Amino acid sequence: MDTRPVYTLSSKPAVIDSHEEAVERARALRDRLRERLPLGQELRQLPDETVADILESGLYGVMKPARYGGSELGTETMIDVTVELASADPSTGWVYMLWTAHMWMQAMWPEKAMDEMWENPNGLASSVVSTTGDVVAVDGGFSWTGRGFFSSGVDHCNWLTALVPIVRDGERAEMRWLLIPREDFEIIDDWHTLGLRGTGSKTIVLNDIFIPEYRTVTRLAVAGGEAPGREVNTHPMYGAPEPANFTGAMSVPAIGAAVGLVELFRERLSSRIQIPEDTNSPYLPGMSQTLARLAHASATIDSCRALMLLNAQRYARRPVGLVPIEEDMRLRRDTTFTAQQARRAANVLYEESGGSSLSEKSLLQLFWRDTNAAAAHRGLMWDWQSEMWAKAALGLPMPALT
Repeated sequence: MDTRPVYTLSSKPAVIDSHEEAVERARALRDRLRERLPLGQELRQLPDETVADILESGLYGVMKPARYGGSELGTETMIDVTVELASADPSTGWVYMLWTAHMWMQAMWPEKAMDEMWENPNGLASSVVSTTGDVVAVDGGFSWTGRGFFSSGVDHCNWLTALVPIVRDGERAEMRWLLIPREDFEIIDDWHTLGLRGTGSKTIVLNDIFIPEYRTVTRLAVAGGEAPGREVNTHPMYGAPEPANFTGAMSVPAIGAAVGLVELFRERLSSRIQIPEDTNSPYLPGMSQTLARLAHASATIDSCRALMLLNAQRYARRPVGLVPIEEDMRLRRDTTFTAQQARRAANVLYEESGGSSLSEKSLLQLFWRDTNAAAAHRGLMWDWQSEMWAKAALGLPMPALT
């Protein structure tokens, strides 16, 4: 018997009424997530109890279409919920962000595919965007023998979304998103890492599987706000730019992990500070550098979160056709920038943490590792994302999207 929550939960997820309610539900889970953090590290994937908690709470539904039981609260809510969860357990925040963002992507498929995906109201989909093996056009769909890498949370999911190049007549023709049921692929237990250990971001193997055409959507249709799912999912966010919604929270697990590190650092510092009894001076001898680093790190992380929320407010419901290429690239630039700034803030504080933070049991070390791991995603690399924005801003030639 399959005991994963996606199959054993008998109730439908809650439908959350407001942004405020979603954040409160996330905060209510923080103590439980922190308590289970060591178990997730040991399992190298999220505990079943954590997945069940977040499913039942309705938090995964903030980007899910209302017609399929979601709340359609949008990217601002996804960002704030991710920060709350990641500041308690970065691995939970990482998996939550990816699964929730994919609820937006799944709203792009033809209606028949969405009906199949959400026949189970607790359905979850992991993803792969780094793959091997040709996906070849055949009668009625596509065939694939190959592999996909870094599929976060895949053990708990009953579907997989994969972004792949399609081969037609021996030539690569376009990029497509595929929707693949769990029974069509094998999971390789190869997630042994320095950071984000609890995400279970494993390799998947596919052996001559068939994907019907209706379980696919072209990347161009998604990017253009013209995906077939728009016919039934009419909320404005489903016709808005991909980097404001689908990747609109990519940097936020790093931000949330850095928030957690600041909280831990403050608690530790507060317990060690001794104020001299014979002075009313507000200054503590020898502490100026430590206090300045804490203030700078906290301000940096707050500004990163504010920038991501501002972009979501501006763009997450704006039609794609009203967003110039320079602004689209700015969204991608800012996502990368905030991830790297969060990483730097975490590193600055960790440098002040002393020898005790070298212990494998140190939560400060864990949050430091996880912040850096979250910011190491290929899509968050500053050099090439910043170059793309600069080219767009200067009107230089841009590579064509396929």
